[in-house]
Amino acid sequence: MTGQTLEQRLRAAEEARHGQYDKRTEHIDEQGQGVFINRLILEDSPYLLQHAHNPVNWFPWGPEAFEVAKTEDKPVFLSIGYSTCHWCHVMEVESFDNVEVAKLLNEHFISVKMDREQYPDLDEIYMTGVQLMTGQGGWPMSNFLLPDGRPFFGATYFPPPSFLDLLSKVNEAWQSKREELETSAASIDEAIGRMLVNQDPAKDLPEDLLSRTAQDLLDRQDFSSGGLAGAPKFPQEPLLKFLLDYALRERDQRYLAMVDNALRAMGMGGIYDQVAGGFHRYSVDEQWLVPHFEKMLYNQSQLAELYLDAWLVTGDAFYRRILQQTLDYVLREMQRPEGGFYSATDADSEGEEGTFFVWQRQQLLETLSEAEFALANKVFDISEQGNFEGANILKLKHGLDYLAREAAQETGESEQDFLARLDGLLQRLYEMRLLREPPLRDDKLIVGWNGAMINTLARAAWHCDEDSWLASAELAAKTILDANVDEQGSLQRIALNGTCSIAGQLEDYANLVQGLITLFDVTGKPEYLDKAALLASRVQSEFHDAQQDALYLSPAQQTGPQLVRSTNASDGATLSPIATMLANYLCLAERAELLSDSADYRTLARTILTRQSAAVAEQSISHTSLLRVLQQDQQPLHFGIAYAAQGLLRVRAVAKGKQALVLQMSLQPGWHITAESVDGNSAQNFPQIEVAEQDTVWSIERLTLPDSNATVDLAEDRKVAAYEGDFDCAVQLSATAVNQPFANAVHLRITVQLCTQGRCLLPETLELVARVSGAAD
Repeated sequence: MTGQTLEQRLRAAEEARHGQYDKRTEHIDEQGQGVFINRLILEDSPYLLQHAHNPVNWFPWGPEAFEVAKTEDKPVFLSIGYSTCHWCHVMEVESFDNVEVAKLLNEHFISVKMDREQYPDLDEIYMTGVQLMTGQGGWPMSNFLLPDGRPFFGATYFPPPSFLDLLSKVNEAWQSKREELETSAASIDEAIGRMLVNQDPAKDLPEDLLSRTAQDLLDRQDFSSGGLAGAPKFPQEPLLKFLLDYALRERDQRYLAMVDNALRAMGMGGIYDQVAGGFHRYSVDEQWLVPHFEKMLYNQSQLAELYLDAWLVTGDAFYRRILQQTLDYVLREMQRPEGGFYSATDADSEGEEGTFFVWQRQQLLETLSEAEFALANKVFDISEQGNFEGANILKLKHGLDYLAREAAQETGESEQDFLARLDGLLQRLYEMRLLREPPLRDDKLIVGWNGAMINTLARAAWHCDEDSWLASAELAAKTILDANVDEQGSLQRIALNGTCSIAGQLEDYANLVQGLITLFDVTGKPEYLDKAALLASRVQSEFHDAQQDALYLSPAQQTGPQLVRSTNASDGATLSPIATMLANYLCLAERAELLSDSADYRTLARTILTRQSAAVAEQSISHTSLLRVLQQDQQPLHFGIAYAAQGLLRVRAVAKGKQALVLQMSLQPGWHITAESVDGNSAQNFPQIEVAEQDTVWSIERLTLPDSNATVDLAEDRKVAAYEGDFDCAVQLSATAVNQPFANAVHLRITVQLCTQGRCLLPETLELVARVSGAAD
């Protein structure tokens, strides 16, 4: 530390934070204080606080570190990670808590520690550099920078001997080969800019781009284990969402089968927490068995929505069960008391990865009853040798439907009785697990991740009629809008311990806008749409470059060195924020009559899409979220809720009884739909409702329109019957085919013509997919 005043300030912060964080260091004195202390003790990030008592003289990311580097003429060592990262913990213990390593870092470098979850834009920049230099990436990320922030070397994890050798070599090069390092930094910086800033001119997309991309994914499928071939295996939510959307539009069961194969394998595998629900981040093997055991909020929101949509399309009860368990887990273990959701839980506990989640056979034999153990063994195939370092990661031995049929043959019990018995066992295992030391939880609220969870919870609540899910979504939205968003729509990304910090990224704005639009659709509360429009307006001023027809991922003013502002629209572990924002623009355009602003959101979305066309054409698999936006713009297709005449009419499809729907129509005041022909030469009345020709499963057996609820005066003393306000249309369906993969969803075409004061808009047709209660049989 430099200066007594700083030392006193840091020690005061340590005292004030007593009991609020774990001192993850072996250097603790007899009074329980850290022998070493650095500037990270002043930060809120749980990840940074994990390093506050390292002997390394850490700086947080910001201008101070780079000013000191310039003044002292030293290179910057930048270490990037996150609180629930297993290998970040390993390098922390091995190197950053190592006095010998710290001495070398403190003498020759300015060391900066960054939480990637605070600054995903900067993480992307330096990760791109590491990938360019080494061909791979990951965390912890180790970068060496010039004092202006440009990297000249980077990689990921280093064991202590290699790291010490690297530090010595970098220091030697800094002293004797400075010009070479600066040349390298200039070259790497230029390459990063080419990768992250879309500078290619727009190009026409091939007509077969969607089908070719879907086929390319099909060709990469792991037919035996599900998902994409190879290991490690990530859930790849953007790819699966694209395939499910494409399969539904084309009614092509090949692509639905690939989605089904992946979702079923994940739900049965070790990547899914069979006891408590929720998904781990990824699997290290090809069989979805051995996960990296951390749980991220973004996986829960993205995968829960995927299982929701798969259930809506297929009616498969297994998908509904995984959805229920995952969202129950989130509300039980990741929900903050004041509203909103924590960001993640760790892979490690008791000093080991996965300890909290795995089971010894002998432990289960000694604790469970004979009947409980027999059921556990039948369902999860418990063995003495285990399947993970002598222990058992629980995975389903067979599908639940198979196990239920087997139980019925043996005992005569029903499927419902079998599942109830299984759920009783899982509750018993859950209670046993609560006695263990739990993994660390990262308590910070990240707005972008919460926005995605709000969207998933609200959609799932409406489709599944689960009031508690909607209540949690609304509470999260209120918490964020009250604490993280000001009156002008400016947003702060992080909330922790009553403090909000870090300028919002495009991810935060885009995901929160999406969640608010969904809340408006589900609840009808106009304040949600008003806030969504306010935030969208802020996106225009903060992230939109009208000259380049681009959206930036980072805010206009970056903290620390002003590096490249990325316009990269490819998907990563989370869906592309640019694609999400463009989808929001299309949604706002569909509700334009309900907005107070006059922005042309559809043109804006199309302009930015066009600007991204070259990147999409070159790497379509990396841009599947943008492809879904493109498809939605060209051929709008809605799940359950749709709008006509820019929001003047809302249609909601609700399953009612076996193979029956109610279409809930809601018109804005002053508008009506004529229930009889206005033109004597025409027999056309509205609304017109039919099954789309690509739907080969369903036909309409009976359509019941309500009696008109209004009379409209026309010229020459004529009057016609009309619909105003709210009214329902009943649709009774019949199955034209059996055992079809899309049997749980009907594709409807609804044509309406809205009129007001003698003026009629052109007829408009909505494409609406609705869940059908009662499978085709």
